[in-house]
Amino acid sequence: MATQELVLSASSSSGGSASRSGGPTSTPAIHLHDLATSSHVQAFKTSSNGPNSLATVRSHNGVGGTVWAVQEGKAIAGVWAWQKDQQHMKLHLPERLTCFTISPNGLWAAGGSPNGQVYLWEIASGALQASWTAHYRTVNSLTFTPDSALLISASTDASVHVFVVAHLLDSDTPGTYSQPYGTLGDHTLGITAVAVGKTANANGGRCWTAAEDGTVKMWSLSPPFDLLATFSLPSAAKASSLVVDSAERFVYVGSNEGNVYLIPLFKRKGAVGGAEAVEGEGLGAAAIKADLACLTVDSPVTSLALSHGESQLLVGTRNGDIHIHSLPSHQQLRTITAHSGPITHLSTLIKPADLSNSATRNDPWPVMEIRNLDRTRTSASTKHAQTVGISLRPSINSGRLDKLRRATPQIHIASGRQEMSNGEDNSAALSQEVRELRSALDRAVKLNEKMWNGVVDLHLA
Repeated sequence: MATQELVLSASSSSGGSASRSGGPTSTPAIHLHDLATSSHVQAFKTSSNGPNSLATVRSHNGVGGTVWAVQEGKAIAGVWAWQKDQQHMKLHLPERLTCFTISPNGLWAAGGSPNGQVYLWEIASGALQASWTAHYRTVNSLTFTPDSALLISASTDASVHVFVVAHLLDSDTPGTYSQPYGTLGDHTLGITAVAVGKTANANGGRCWTAAEDGTVKMWSLSPPFDLLATFSLPSAAKASSLVVDSAERFVYVGSNEGNVYLIPLFKRKGAVGGAEAVEGEGLGAAAIKADLACLTVDSPVTSLALSHGESQLLVGTRNGDIHIHSLPSHQQLRTITAHSGPITHLSTLIKPADLSNSATRNDPWPVMEIRNLDRTRTSASTKHAQTVGISLRPSINSGRLDKLRRATPQIHIASGRQEMSNGEDNSAALSQEVRELRSALDRAVKLNEKMWNGVVDLHLA
């Protein structure tokens, strides 16, 4: 059966156009649509979100996933489960946050504030692991690398900082975690968008930043965090959003004038075949012009996303429309009109197995345990005393171990019958077989316990 790909979108309640006849309702919500048909799948009510303020935790290992969204203008985060459209939980935050994200491994949540403060929580316990002043102006974007090892913060103060998550969690060196691992600081105006490559991790990779100065910069994420290239948009354009393909072949840039620009990251090498990476000379080098507007929409672009197969480009606009374009032709395929305000979040995902309108299951997935997020940091002793919820669910291979356990009494019965029929000659062979099976059972039990202890230690680490 083919997988179903969904579009997850959210909007702001301010700055949108008037509701159109037969169009979106006035109730703000987070929406799910089918990417192939644009049909509505589900709505999570009621939620109004600013840019970069929505994140998801995927369903995994029999535990249901969740959608987290910081409410616009409020110190509140709403949590929805895939299984129902009504809010599952309301979390009170230390202050009003301007951005929010969750690490890809589902362990950490991070939020940024208007005064430059950044917070890092452990989701399982709700403990505030770190809180520090990362910027002197509003933090408008927080991004984890795919391996959840680095946290990238961007601000209207024109700076981008890179933090090591392991250092932020180190309670033995208080105060030192506020020092960034690296700084990406060549922009002259506020940062508007950040994108990281699929291969970015603690050992390196690439990162792209866009700013109000009309430039897009490509950086190395390994020390000393070199500037690899600078791309300049036309003079009237200001980049508002970025998206890069998984192979890092091109970058799409949305602008406030309603254009989407294509920046190729490779160019032809020589007259016949071959390709080489597009890179400048680093700091102080002339910017590479990126004036190729591959498509234009009727409203300023607020968000961009690529489908999983990267055959379609999704463009969210200020008037609440989501335009779906085919790649590489850039022909418009469909338009989704579910929102009445500016699109503030746009992403695609494979349909979760525990989505409420999925096929009925005999064993429904429980929602992941969520604790209230602490508003202040706890002491080391209190942190160690905190409990973490773990969902214990049978493994799909547990039946094999049960069969092995049941084999021992069955062998005793069989050996008794064999002794009665064939005498004592077969008794020794059957006893040897019993010993071998018991030895195999002991090894299996020890291996199972070792694997289980490893999983528990990973969640508690």
